[in-house]
Amino acid sequence: MNRNAHAGSTSCDLCATFARAFRNWRLNNNILLRKIAKDLGVSIATANSWESGQRFPTGRHLEKIVDYTGVPPCQLLCRITHKCLPSNRLLARPKKRR
Repeated sequence: MNRNAHAGSTSCDLCATFARAFRNWRLNNNILLRKIAKDLGVSIATANSWESGQRFPTGRHLEKIVDYTGVPPCQLLCRITHKCLPSNRLLARPKKRR
């Protein structure tokens, strides 16, 4: 799938916002990406795709990240956006255009 095709969509904005927050949290806590991947039971490639904004974690993985970091999803995103997103928007998928 072409990454540029999603450049203006809400989901990519959310991916980029989450990616920055996730990376900032990791760097602020001085944790290697490979350790996070191992602790969460995912590949380094998967953790890297979250941190680079290529992919957004699934609901199950997002729950693991919240448990691992101790940071609620809204707060994790608010640290970057300086505003809270309603929880129903955090995992909402954009509607397909017809």
